[in-house]
Amino acid sequence: MANSSWNSMGDELVKCPVDGCHHIGQIITKAHCRIEHGMTRDEVRKKYGFPKRVIMLKRSQIEGRETNERKSEG
Repeated sequence: MANSSWNSMGDELVKCPVDGCHHIGQIITKAHCRIEHGMTRDEVRKKYGFPKRVIMLKRSQIEGRETNERKSEG
């Protein structure tokens, strides 16, 4: 599902779409775009697109996947 928002929803975060920027948060602010990239949010969107969704997993979900992968390999 494509993200067309600068805000996160639910248990996800959003990552700044600018190449090489590693900023991740609940919102990519106008101030971030201006201070870090010298661009308005609209300029960032036109050049790089909308922020990317980042899904947060609980440690138990990660450990459960590793356990299941080991079982399927053995």
